[in-house]
Amino acid sequence: MILAPIDIVVFLVFMLFSIYVAWFSSKNVSELDDFTVAGRNLGPFVLAATFGATNFSTWSMVGKPGMVYNTGISVVWIALNAMACVMAAVIFSPIYRKLQYVTMAEIFEDRYDGKVRSLISVIWIIADTLNRYGVTIYASAVIMSLLFKVDINVFIIIMAVLCWLYTYFGGLQSVALTDAAQFAMMWLGLFFGAIFVLGEFGGWAGLSAQVPSNITELVPDINSGTGWPWILAMTLLGFPYFITSQFVMQRGLAAKTVNVARWGLLLAGLLAIPMAIMEVIPGIAARAMFTPENIAGVNPDMIGPMVYTKILPPGILGIFFSAMLAAGLSTADSALLSSSSLIVNEFYTKFYPGRSNNHYLYVNRITTLILSALGVAWALIVPKLGGAVDAILNVVAITDMPVFVVICLGLFVRKINALGALFAIILGTIAGTVASVYGLGGIQGLAFTTAASTITALVAGLLVSNVTKKTDAEQKRSTEFFDRIKHVTE
Repeated sequence: MILAPIDIVVFLVFMLFSIYVAWFSSKNVSELDDFTVAGRNLGPFVLAATFGATNFSTWSMVGKPGMVYNTGISVVWIALNAMACVMAAVIFSPIYRKLQYVTMAEIFEDRYDGKVRSLISVIWIIADTLNRYGVTIYASAVIMSLLFKVDINVFIIIMAVLCWLYTYFGGLQSVALTDAAQFAMMWLGLFFGAIFVLGEFGGWAGLSAQVPSNITELVPDINSGTGWPWILAMTLLGFPYFITSQFVMQRGLAAKTVNVARWGLLLAGLLAIPMAIMEVIPGIAARAMFTPENIAGVNPDMIGPMVYTKILPPGILGIFFSAMLAAGLSTADSALLSSSSLIVNEFYTKFYPGRSNNHYLYVNRITTLILSALGVAWALIVPKLGGAVDAILNVVAITDMPVFVVICLGLFVRKINALGALFAIILGTIAGTVASVYGLGGIQGLAFTTAASTITALVAGLLVSNVTKKTDAEQKRSTEFFDRIKHVTE
């Protein structure tokens, strides 16, 4: 694929700009809170942008067009995730922010005990470092290497180093500001892409007239891989993503005030809707432009870029490539920072208490380097595993849904105890893993895996808590927790 010089210039300028923003923002990082929660000083627009940038990964930019080409426009229902933003803004984020948490894992010790907190921290660290950081770096590098005809390992290293640099120096302060710039680039890329693609076909009416009717069905039948079971599963998976994950909610903890956290989430949800619509347009256009014979053997993730390279003029194409880079970096940096914050705050400070603030800040930075190296190693292994990129959603269904169940039960059902929470997490994760590994549910495998992990966690948590009693220490901790929640919500 031959790129115009202007496209390469735009791409390089954007990379350098991201580094400059990170360097500039790192000047304001002098203590641990600046690094982990940006000094709790993020405003609503930066907050919305960093939420949005974290949410829209490389899979959003290039994976969805391939899905639309093969299964149809029903992929757009992913925009229903905006409902999770609303729920997070109205119910959950105010609680987290007012309780002054540094990591999301803290709530599990306040409500249950240290074992639940540690188990969830370990799950998040593994999932964020390997699944979200390593696989995202790999997925982005695949596309960039195909576009620029450069060895994939070179792009894995480039993206990892770029991501690590601004995370190392500025923590969430740098991540949030670079995310804001990257989110703007994603918007520009998708907006110009949609305008030029629709213009090529004479608008939506002209485009939809050139594709089979089943491609534009919003809700295909159950025999489709993106039928209503898939739509329900994707909607449900948005709730742990926006409500309980350290990966995303670390930003809510960094808001200036509770109201800023609310408005940032609501604005992020609002912006997600048009982005979800713009993402599917190139997939429909590809169905009009290419027959299955034309793209036989083509990586499905290349379908969107193929459309854009044929339609977008030089310069605008460079913006799109920069948007793809931004999509990968904005997800990877969030995962890297999430894992390092959890390791230092949940484990290191307990083994080495009483050290200076600067010491913990230094350890956090070194941890990002170690985790980045582990993520790169995983990214280099991914091609040998087969289907690892496609497993991202399954991993979320397996690991995140039980955690979401446990936090909801903990907030709204007083009887739930620590043993019930442990059984919910362990059995829910096992059930989801079994469903995924053995391909239960067939074409609706994602929906089945999501249901298996969620229902098992819910039943296990309720059942075990009803046949066991809280210890005196646990009862005291639970009472104190609900007293704090009561004061927060008044």
